[in-house]
Amino acid sequence: MGIDRLDSKRAGKTGAAMAVLMVLAGCMTHQPSGIDAYQTSSTDQWLTTSDADKVVSAMSAKGMMPATIDCRFDNTAPGQVAYRSKFTWKQAPANTRYHWEVGDPTYLASKDVASNRAGLRRVFAKTARDPATGQKVGCSIWASSS
Repeated sequence: MGIDRLDSKRAGKTGAAMAVLMVLAGCMTHQPSGIDAYQTSSTDQWLTTSDADKVVSAMSAKGMMPATIDCRFDNTAPGQVAYRSKFTWKQAPANTRYHWEVGDPTYLASKDVASNRAGLRRVFAKTARDPATGQKVGCSIWASSS
């Protein structure tokens, strides 16, 4: 009997959690026009590079690709520079290859050359500046034109 009661409590909690997720998912549908955007989460969170890699892989498996990328500094202490990024998503056209990067402008310039050599063209770019240090970080998406 105790197991049945425990299962009922879990089912009630699960149902409530699902209802909250459905409400939050409904809020995600209000995106800028022209972009079939899927946010990385219901909270539109900033991701570390390793988390961003995981999210991009998961979305790619669903046939999605980054439409836009936003970036910012997470830590500007000397020797400890770290970035965060977030994405909006769109359906990936058939046979499209893409690549994204976040880093300082010199790093991104080298990635631009390498991406162009691989047949990719920059489709989105953004630069952010840390007001306290003046450091700049950029983020870009390159894609094939298929």
